[in-house]
Amino acid sequence: MNRQTKSVRRITSKSQRLVPMGGDGDTLVKRLTFPAAGIVSSAGGVIALTTDDDSIVESAPASEWASFAARYQQYRVRAMRILAKPAVPVNTATVTHGEIYVSDFIGSSAPSSAAQVLSDERNKIFSTSKAFTYEVDWSRNPNAKLWNPTSASIPVANRFGIAYASNPNYAGLSASTTYFSFSYEWVVEFRGSQ
Repeated sequence: MNRQTKSVRRITSKSQRLVPMGGDGDTLVKRLTFPAAGIVSSAGGVIALTTDDDSIVESAPASEWASFAARYQQYRVRAMRILAKPAVPVNTATVTHGEIYVSDFIGSSAPSSAAQVLSDERNKIFSTSKAFTYEVDWSRNPNAKLWNPTSASIPVANRFGIAYASNPNYAGLSASTTYFSFSYEWVVEFRGSQ
């Protein structure tokens, strides 16, 4: 091995140590929680299709997000979950209970109809009279593991999310009724201290 090769190796290994991102002590995993509005039935007695993806983490807990975005250069969302609690007691005679279908999606493949949520093989069916939790993580979309600048929105191809709706063929819920109070919870990884 000549002297030139040794010096190249020394420079390469030194420059790798100076990279500020990705070091073992430079990554922070944080849980962010956002209490959302209720899940409400329409005047027609159905819960309309709703889709939310992990990019809303940037605006949902706005002040908390701003605090972390100012301290770190990059982030990625590891998991997203919806935590729902019934808003109507079961013994309320004037309210009809039914079911809500919940599923997940990746990238730009968000369902465009309630029927797509119902037909998804991964969907879960929950009673409108019971609390439920539904989680999706980045294993569903390998692109979600790519790092994103805290100053930018997650590219569509790198997203994953949750969709929910009631059966549109059975408008059996009470009209204009708040069935659940709910919140979103994200597990977010940050790196690259500023």
